[in-house]
Amino acid sequence: MSTGADTSDFNRKLMHFHEQSVAKLETMRDAAKAMFEDTCGFVIGVNGSLARREYTSGSDVDLFFLVLDGDIAGAKAAQEKFRQKMQEVGVKMPASGGVFEEPLPADEMLATIGGNDDTNTFITRRMLFLLEGEWIFNRSAFEETRQALVGRYVEEGLDDKKICLFLLNDIIRYWRTICVDYEYKIAGGGKAKAVRLIKLRFSRMLLYFAGVVAIGQTQGVPYEEKRKILDKLLSTPPIERLRSVIGDKSQTSLQLYTEFLVALDDPETRKQLELLGDDGLSTTAYAVLSEKARAFKDSLFQILVTELGTGHPVIKALLL
Repeated sequence: MSTGADTSDFNRKLMHFHEQSVAKLETMRDAAKAMFEDTCGFVIGVNGSLARREYTSGSDVDLFFLVLDGDIAGAKAAQEKFRQKMQEVGVKMPASGGVFEEPLPADEMLATIGGNDDTNTFITRRMLFLLEGEWIFNRSAFEETRQALVGRYVEEGLDDKKICLFLLNDIIRYWRTICVDYEYKIAGGGKAKAVRLIKLRFSRMLLYFAGVVAIGQTQGVPYEEKRKILDKLLSTPPIERLRSVIGDKSQTSLQLYTEFLVALDDPETRKQLELLGDDGLSTTAYAVLSEKARAFKDSLFQILVTELGTGHPVIKALLL
């Protein structure tokens, strides 16, 4: 059981990460506004630790562009210009070649859910936009796109008694996809296994869990209210989402999560975790964090069992 001092300390640390994230977001928003003024053909957003308000000293920024007017080439030019500006002001950009490398037409993200065209890239971009995305430029269009995506998942006339199973299944599918992809990405031994696995067991798991918790709030209300609930909860960073739904009973989980963030913020710990192949798995840093990851998973499981209950339709949907 945490003492009052412990609670105060981990809240203070969480606030530190939150505040430095907000400061970075404001820097990026100000730069985008100065560069693009009233341009309305695209949206700029971020995913990752910055969007979740968990920015640490080792974080990069997962920038993305959504195209609204069909001008892919124009959005690509704006993206390159903005990335260059961010590097000039000290914002760390991710390596080239990721799923956010190219601007994405917003209508494609809304239309491509399921089927052969819904590749790993599509589901990754869609789920990260929905579960953790934050706006940098063209806020109104960003929020309208999120509302439209929620509307795709929550069909008109969905029965009051039902949860939003369409969205829950996609969240589950995304979680299992990234678990499988971890094995693919570390195959051959040339990648840093430890840091990827620790992030999977903490930040990726919390993202998944916070999505499941949001779905749990959609039972027993009309479809219009389901949409409003999801739009509100999904516009809130995962840590705050968990707090708003679970309250003080999320304390154990969030304290363990804070210890993970503090570890990632420590250069020596991060250096150990980023050793290539199995070397990082043999470090003290990995051993300590791995033990905490097990406790974190157990704490989330207890929330599911005690707060939702084994008879809740979300729990049944996770199992069958």
